[in-house]
Amino acid sequence: MTFVRTFVAVLLADELKSRISEVQEQAKKLAPDVKWVEPENFHITLKFLGNVREDALAGVLSAVEDAVKDYQKFEVSVAGVGAFPNPKNARVVWVGVESGQERLASLAATIDAKLAELGFPREERDFKSHITIGRVKSKKHLGALARGIAKIEARSLGTQEVRSVAVMQSVLRPEGPVYSPLRVIELS
Repeated sequence: MTFVRTFVAVLLADELKSRISEVQEQAKKLAPDVKWVEPENFHITLKFLGNVREDALAGVLSAVEDAVKDYQKFEVSVAGVGAFPNPKNARVVWVGVESGQERLASLAATIDAKLAELGFPREERDFKSHITIGRVKSKKHLGALARGIAKIEARSLGTQEVRSVAVMQSVLRPEGPVYSPLRVIELS
């Protein structure tokens, strides 16, 4: 049986990825123990599915298409930098989504509900719109990371129209994951 590591995401325009990358470059100086996300992999995750049986993918694609069919295009703006669960105890370094959060949360909830009908577990945590730029590997330099994040200027990194969602495949490799769209589904 073959499995495909899968997630549903909003893909970002190259211009926005470039601006986020500039913020990431500032953050990289703060802590050596962070695995930084490659800029081409920046995205907004709507639902992480994990390993999906290959023979179940058609159902996933169909459920996501059904979930998004009534959604109109909308705009998001990207601003701010922070960490989950908080900067002093960071596990993930992120760039935030300012406007458009409610629409993203609604989209994520609808996708979550449709996929739950196929047996995927419902999200337990509240949806927080963000773009992961790094994953903290060690707690050694968290103080410096927290102080540095507070100083990064990331007021407005740009806006983008959300016209589609993508069901993505993630292939894990030692040098970092490779993401590729299984299907891009247009919003109405």
